[in-house]
Amino acid sequence: MSNSSTTHEVHLAIYDLSMGMARTLSAHLLGPQHAVEIIPHTAILAFGKEYYFGQGIDWCSPHEFRSTRGIYPIDVHSLGHTSCTEEEFESWCRAQSASRFRVDSYDLFQRNCNNFSEEAARHGLRLPNGVPRWILDLPQKVLSSPMGVMLRPLLEQMQITNNAPTNLPTGGNAGPMRASRPTFAQDTSSSASLTLTANNPWASVPSAFLSTPSAQPSSPAKQTTDTTSTKAVNVKPVTPIIDKQAALLSTDTGVVKICIDRLKPKEEHSRLLLKLSNEKASWTPEEIISVHEYLRSAIDDPAQHVSYALMLMRLVVLKRALGAEGVGAIETWMQSVQLVAKLLLEEKFPSIANRSMAWCIISNAIGFTEFPDSIVFADSDNYNFIQVVDRALHDCGSSKDRSTISLRQSAGAFLYNASRYLTREDVGSGEVEFDGSAELSEKHMAILLGCLENLQDETDDSTMQRLLMAIGQLLKSHRFGKTAANLVSDLGLFDENIRKGKGMHVETLVKEVAAMLG
Repeated sequence: MSNSSTTHEVHLAIYDLSMGMARTLSAHLLGPQHAVEIIPHTAILAFGKEYYFGQGIDWCSPHEFRSTRGIYPIDVHSLGHTSCTEEEFESWCRAQSASRFRVDSYDLFQRNCNNFSEEAARHGLRLPNGVPRWILDLPQKVLSSPMGVMLRPLLEQMQITNNAPTNLPTGGNAGPMRASRPTFAQDTSSSASLTLTANNPWASVPSAFLSTPSAQPSSPAKQTTDTTSTKAVNVKPVTPIIDKQAALLSTDTGVVKICIDRLKPKEEHSRLLLKLSNEKASWTPEEIISVHEYLRSAIDDPAQHVSYALMLMRLVVLKRALGAEGVGAIETWMQSVQLVAKLLLEEKFPSIANRSMAWCIISNAIGFTEFPDSIVFADSDNYNFIQVVDRALHDCGSSKDRSTISLRQSAGAFLYNASRYLTREDVGSGEVEFDGSAELSEKHMAILLGCLENLQDETDDSTMQRLLMAIGQLLKSHRFGKTAANLVSDLGLFDENIRKGKGMHVETLVKEVAAMLG
């Protein structure tokens, strides 16, 4: 019997990316002889983490992997015990991510998640058992059918991408993005769909392409020499991940119909709310006003299903830029944002799910607006932006158990969007040059110091990424970045050791923040 004090048990998690559809449709598409039961994705479970290959090798907690993708194993079985340590295995993973399993090397049929699990088990963890042969042979079984080659482009869209949501491009060239997470076949029952959305309101935000160990930022201490002079010039810290991040927006439209069915609005409002399912639909100012007024009444009325109204409001606050430019539409948008902020501050949302969704609304609003915060976050009760930030820091620093992960992620997304919002004037008109030594305002200080404090004992990788991106956004400010960096360094508030035991993307962000601190 293996000695559990010196060895670690390893499991293989098997998922069906088709969510049952392969069993139903493959015989018709591929022929009876080539039918498949599932479209398999496998991952290695070891050291309390889930290791997988999609767009590079990555790892996180099994709960985070499953809850952020809405997919769960159909089978988990033991591969045995390994004497390999966590550090040794992750070192092997890093080496493989720079060679055989690079970010750009994924191929659904020749170098996929199952091939990684097989090599990770037999070579990385030195186990006698790996992935079942029928899973490894399945790609060739599909391709050997008359329809297999024709279906290959469709099947290649069914894959797990690298990390939980970190970024959403807002148009134009958003940098080196990879394919977003596949749209999995969801349980069409209202309870299943709403549970996924309530637990993970960011389920629809695509993953950003994050650097692998082979493309780490260079050291801030490096110097280069001008070819026309012997004078040494300081090189600006390389921070590719922080530099390319756009606002985090929660945009899932899959629950619109379910929410409408539960709210049971009148026909006119039902027709307008259904337009939220179509991201390209155009809206008039009158339509925007009507939908906002209806949802505000539903949110403020305890007799209504508040959760469903919040889910829809999360989408409505993103519709202002699609043609609703009238003064009335802008005013009603502000009223909705202010109402949700007021209810959050007054603790009117007792459930974690509703508070998480409320932060989705506030985060979408601050990530999508150019209005001054004094207008967006102020009303007759005299609460202001700094109070909203303080509440977000409080929720982001709540108890570190699984029940609060969605709340911490949502509040963390707001803090990141808020940091982007507060640095939006950095570029200016081109006539003003900043040297980074401007004074930090109370708002900047609150986010910077609060995120640093919450970062120290955070256990969720996605929340850590958002806090690190918020800190990085402030540190790279052209106006006050040098002031912020000096403050953090002087007070000794940043510890590079927080990256230990976390996924590669947390490690990369920690290195980028450290680079800016010099």
